[in-house]
Amino acid sequence: MNYRELAEAIDRPYNTVRKWRGEITKISGNEFKRIKVRNGRGRKNRTTYDFNELDVKCFKELDGLLKTGTNKVEAIYEVFGNKEVEELQKQKSDFEILERKSQALRRQIVALSKRIQDQQSELDTLKTKTSDLTERIETLEKRGIKNIFNKK
Repeated sequence: MNYRELAEAIDRPYNTVRKWRGEITKISGNEFKRIKVRNGRGRKNRTTYDFNELDVKCFKELDGLLKTGTNKVEAIYEVFGNKEVEELQKQKSDFEILERKSQALRRQIVALSKRIQDQQSELDTLKTKTSDLTERIETLEKRGIKNIFNKK
């Protein structure tokens, strides 16, 4: 469906529909489908917009809102949305997901560092116990009470 057919479908002038399409693209970031149309032999192809049924429905809704007295920019935002706001919301949700993941990783790091400290203290305890035991064995060897531990 081209501009003329769209203008007839929503009962608005051709130039109004053309201006609306430009304003919609500028304000909401909504892109409409473009097609190439043959101009004739030896001439370059011309590009024009091809509006689908959803576009026609949205233009009719925009026309209805404008007839009720709604501001054009607000009506465009309401019907076609705002790509910038949607992109910011997506980035914000992505950021929140990353923030939650980083907090979970921080908690894991804290838990692992505590575990390392516990194991380090346990290792120190074991070292002191082994050194105490070796000292006791050496004293027993010196006394000669236990010949089992004598070095050969």
